This record gives sequence, structure tokens and C-alpha cells, in this order.
Amino acid sequence: MIRRGCAWLVILITACLAQRPFSGTPEIRHAIERLANTGSVLMIAAHPDDENTTLLAYLARGRKVRTGYLSLTRGEGGQNLLGPEKGVLLGLIRTQELLASRRIDGAEQFFTNAVDFGYTKSPDEALQVWGRDKILGEIVSLVRAFRPDVIVLQFSGTARDGHGQHQASAILGREAFTAAADRTRYPEQLRSLEPWRARRLVWNVYGDTDQPHLTLDAGEFDPVFGYSYAEIAALGRSMHRSQAFGTAQPRGPVPVRIINVAGEAARTDILDGIDLTWNRVSGGAAVANALSRVLRDFDPERPEATVPALIEARRQIERISDRGLRDRKLREAADAIAIAAGVWFDATASRPEAAPGAEVSAVLTAISRSSLPVTLKSVQFGARESSGGPLAKNVPFTKKTVWRVAKGEKSPAAAFTVEFAGATLTFERPLIYRWVDERLGERTRSFMVVPPVSVAIAEPAVVFPDARPRRIAVQLRAQTAAVAGSVRLQADSGWRISPAARAFAIPESGLQQTVYFEIAPPQKTAAADVRARAAVGGDEVAITTRNIDYPHIEPQTVFETATSRFVRADVKVLAREIGYVMGGGDEIPHALRQIGCRVTLLAEDDLEHGDLSRFDAIVTGPRAWNEREDLRANRSRLFEYARNGGTLVVQYNVLRPPPGEFSPFPIKISHDRVSREDAPVRIVDSRSPLLHRPNEITDADFSSWVQERGLYFGSEWDPRLRPVIASADPGEKPHAGGLLWARYGKGLYIFTAYSWFRQLPAGVPGAYRIVANLISAGRE
Repeated sequence: MIRRGCAWLVILITACLAQRPFSGTPEIRHAIERLANTGSVLMIAAHPDDENTTLLAYLARGRKVRTGYLSLTRGEGGQNLLGPEKGVLLGLIRTQELLASRRIDGAEQFFTNAVDFGYTKSPDEALQVWGRDKILGEIVSLVRAFRPDVIVLQFSGTARDGHGQHQASAILGREAFTAAADRTRYPEQLRSLEPWRARRLVWNVYGDTDQPHLTLDAGEFDPVFGYSYAEIAALGRSMHRSQAFGTAQPRGPVPVRIINVAGEAARTDILDGIDLTWNRVSGGAAVANALSRVLRDFDPERPEATVPALIEARRQIERISDRGLRDRKLREAADAIAIAAGVWFDATASRPEAAPGAEVSAVLTAISRSSLPVTLKSVQFGARESSGGPLAKNVPFTKKTVWRVAKGEKSPAAAFTVEFAGATLTFERPLIYRWVDERLGERTRSFMVVPPVSVAIAEPAVVFPDARPRRIAVQLRAQTAAVAGSVRLQADSGWRISPAARAFAIPESGLQQTVYFEIAPPQKTAAADVRARAAVGGDEVAITTRNIDYPHIEPQTVFETATSRFVRADVKVLAREIGYVMGGGDEIPHALRQIGCRVTLLAEDDLEHGDLSRFDAIVTGPRAWNEREDLRANRSRLFEYARNGGTLVVQYNVLRPPPGEFSPFPIKISHDRVSREDAPVRIVDSRSPLLHRPNEITDADFSSWVQERGLYFGSEWDPRLRPVIASADPGEKPHAGGLLWARYGKGLYIFTAYSWFRQLPAGVPGAYRIVANLISAGRE
């Protein structure tokens, strides 16, 4: 299995904020001070949540330098403790969590096209999968465009980093530091960029170190923001909720340790010897003088009084010959002028989405909330331009308009041209949808152009445990009024689909209709990617539209190809009634239903008072013992269930549970994992019934796995627990603590750290056969 993530087509919508994390005087003053600062720092690491938000907040909010974080990947190979999204969808969530974090700590966010393919112990594997030269070129391009004075590596590029992708990010960062300054490296970039040599390359070492280093204190309190930079950082880091990274807000000193790697060494400060003023560029003195007057005369009670001086500073910036710095600072100046003047612009659609051909009503709004005279000269929306007029203080100007969505269009923006203090500036605002959530208040999301219908095979993976035909549901959702057509399924030969097509007609947008096909699988083991295609008005739609909505990030609309993985594999199961305790991001209950099990999700009342004896097996999901307090509180009932003849199957947990909490026998959990999905698997106990009944497990059952074998294996265990199989990454000793079992009273206890939570949703045949043996063990 190629470890490059999913091949879905994803459209990522960068949403709009309903409110800013900081506003009023703090935001205005920060914008002006940042305008006066020409320094820049770029941090490089591998994943979302690898960044040091404390250092980012200290630099961006405290030192006022332009600060960026380059995450080589979007974290799509990780785990999701919020919901079922994995792969590309998880990458989308983690991308939005990064953007939410940056809005708090004040830094900018960047990515390369490197894919997070899951945990690896080898930087060489990461560089091979990513394409070393390609990703290095992307880093070099960003360095040349961003032009950082300092590049910060979050990892050392050595084995101490653990994750091979962490190591690779530092290896590439070191090379990019040199390559970006070399005209012979990636010369095609020099058509639009110039070589750039950062003054220094440093490593932000985590924890104590014996190496020579300098220490910054990010715990300094900022009275303008009302937080220390470490507190701001904690607010931002807590946005990584899919990774359970909620963080306390520290008060007092917070050290950040910096080690020099290359370039001019920093001795007392990370920005040693770097001119952060406008004096570093020709003509910059006039800009500096203008901005010093702005800061000198700034009145937090009347920030609009600074607008004329800000406009004069902007005129001076226009004369700077350094195009990169000039263009960036012109944008910053326009933003500072707008917030100081108290002007606000908005383009709101009457609905969140529409299909081509539909008409969308929109309201364009401009308001000035200061005493500064402001005139709205015009509003451009699509092909229509409207005149404005003087904006009275705190009186909205609104313009209603209609936009007919043409085929191929994505979404329009409104351009507001405004005159104040003798200057004319234009501000663009994307079309958004605004609504009130009764639980969360006002929310916004980007307006989206969608196909007329969304088509989806109900199951992302369908397993046929025998050759009997199954009825498969295809779900259609209208995304425009009165949509009708036909839908069909396409599969490889050997899969018989009946009928060839189904007609559908949906009268209103937002309504759904389900049609059914009968699928007869091949007699022997086989797999196929089945595609759903809808014909509507001469067009073909093969896209599933999915909405992802979590309170801490803006709602996202995703387009996926309408496919499902169909797998024919002989899977016998003896257990029929399964009690299941849900874990984080858990899709296993659905997988068990596909092989004929009746699955009951166990709530707190069930664990406390329910009749557990009715279940053939009880399974606890991945990390369930970490996440479910009610599970930990009722462990004695689960152990009693097993002692009385039940089968208790416990999937992996991280290190937090103490020994014995999730097991009637002592087990010590470790960091041991097998990251290679194709790592050899060795039989430890060939006589174990888990390998023979009701399915005979062979080497073939360990093929076609995805991403990894397992994680957080047991490293020590009670001798009554018997290992069954062992596996290891290249060069390591086999880990036997991934599947342990013991008889317990009249029943069975099974601990398994193999990643069934990835294998079953991916339709891996052998995973179904092995899990069927685990839950059926007590029925023999």
C-alpha cells in the first residue's frame, strides 16, 4: 500500500472570522507598531502542533516582527480525537486549527505539498516519500519570498527528534538555509524571486540542554493585550483540539532556549545585530519618521486621529524601491488605516451555497464607527458597480444585489472603494454566509458554489464476508431546487450491479433521497473501487459534498470523489451480540456490523447498571480508557463480566492509564510502535486459538495494511497473558506486546495494540478476519 494518503479531491474553504481574538486599542496599536518593524522570522517543522506557539507569540506579538510557521505537512497521518475524520479530512481540520492558532498568536501560516503518511522512524523514508528535491524546492521558494532574517528549526535533524518526519524537516531546513542564497539552486525561481540569505539559522531546543544556548523569557506580561506572551501562546495551542492539546496558561517566567546552528551567531538575543527599522532600506527614513509621529500622537480614545499620519506613512512606503517589502507593508498600512478609522465592510449571502445557474441574494454593508469623515465612493460586486456616499457615524450603508452563479465560477468578492483624509483605498471582502447558532451565537462561513446534487455511496468501505449479494444505498442530496436525473454505480468486472441505473427526483434544495442497488460480489477474494455517478441535465456529477463543523474552527465544505472500497473476503464470525465502548475517532462499530454483528454502543448507564451478560463480547475502542471516565469507574464490572464467561477486548491506549486500570492483569504500556504497515509479522504462539478459529489466519492476512501495524504496545505484562504475534520496524527487535490474551475465570481478556481503527475502515480483509477471531474467541 503506497503511504501517500488518500486520493480524494478536497476543496478547502478558508473561512471568515465572526470576531477577532484581539480588538480595539490592542489591535490598532499592534498594527501600527508592526508596520514600523521590518524584521522577520520563519519557523520550520513537520506537522501542525509541532510549532512552538510560545516563541511565535513572543516574536509576533511581543517583538512585532513578521513571524511565520511553515508546517511541511497538514497532519493528515495523525489521529482525530474529535470525530471520525481521517486522512485528508483530518488534514483539513488540522489546517484550520493552525489558522485559528495563528489568529491568536499573530504569526502567519504556510505549508508545502509534503504528505503526512503517519509515524516513521526514518528520515530517509520521509524524504523518499515526499520527494526530497521537490519539497526542498518549495521551502527554498518560501524562504526567498518571505525573506526571513532568522530561520528557526523546531527539531535537530537527529535521532533525538524521534519521528522521522521531524528529523526530515530539520534536515531540509538546514539545506534550505544555504540553498536559498545560491543562484545555482532552483534557478527557475529567480524569474520572480531573488536569492535570500538569512542572517542566522537556530534550533529551538525543547527542555533543558547542556549545549551552549541563549534563553528568551516569553513569560513577559504585555499590559496592552492583558496577557503574557506565554498565555497568548497557550490560547493558540489549545486550538489543536483534534490532538487533545488543551494547554494551561502559565504565569511567570517561561524560558525559550535557542541554539545557534549556522550563520551569524546570536549571543544575547535571537534578533542580535538585525536592523528592525526602516533604516535598512533606501528611503526608509521618511517612512520611519512618519510612523514615529503616528505612535507619538496615538490616542487610544481617538484612534481615528492617527489616520492622516498613517496615510502619509503609506505614501512614503509607496516610494520604497524594495518591491517585496513595499507591497507587504502597503497591505499592512491599509489594514491599520481601516481599523484605526473604525470602518467595517461585509458581503453576506442569503444562503450558504448555490449551484451554477442559481440566483443568490446578497447584502453589501459599509459602516464607519468613528468621527472621521469617510466617503464610500463605490462598491463593486461581480460585474455590477454601485455608487455610495458619505458614511454617517455608526449608520450602516447597505446595498442589496443579486448574483447569478455562472458555470465555472467559485465565489465573488465585494470591493469597497473609500475616501478619507485625502486618500482613496479599496478593500475587498469575500462573500460569506452569516447566521446565528443558538448555542454559539453569531457564526460565519464562506459562501460555496456546489454541484446541483451531492452523490455518495453510504458506506466508504463495504465488506462482503461471503458471496451473498447485498443491498447498497446511494444517497443523493439536492443542492438546488427541483433536481432530477439518474445515478449509476461503476465497478470492475466480476462485481454484478443491478439495476444499471436508478432515477431520482428531488423537489427542494436540502432534501435527500436514497436509492438502492444490489451488488453480487465475486466468489473469491477481490477488491474494487466503486464509483457513483449522477447524470443531471446533460452534466455528470461524481462528487460527494461534505460539511465539517466543529465549534473551534470555521465550518468547512469538502468535495470528495464519490467512491467506496468494496472488498470480498471470507470472514466467519461466531459472536453476534457486541457491546462497544466508543473511543476517539472510532469507526469500528460500523465495521463490525458489516460482518453480521449486532453492536450496542454502551453509555454510562449501561456500564453502571446494564445487563452485560447478554453480550458475546465487549470491545473498548481506541483510547477509550484515556477518554472515558465512566469506563474507568466501572472497570470492575467489565472484569466481572469476563470472569463470568464474557470476552473483553481492549484496544490500544496511550501511557496515561496506570498498570491494571484497563486490565485484570498488570500490563505496562510503552511508546513501542511498528510504523511500517508492511513490517513482517512473526507468529509467537502457533497454537493460539486466536489464529485458528473461526478463521485460519495466514501471512496473507497481514498484507495490504495501511499506514502502520500498531502503536503503544505492551512492554511488560503478567505471565498469565500470552503473546500471539510479534512485529518490528527494520533494525529493531520484534515487539510481542501488540496482541496478548489470557483466560480469566470462565471468560477471556484480550489486549490488542494493532491499529484496527485504521485497517477496518480501510477495508483491509485480513484485519476483518483477525478481529472476527478476537471477538469470537469466547464462543469456541
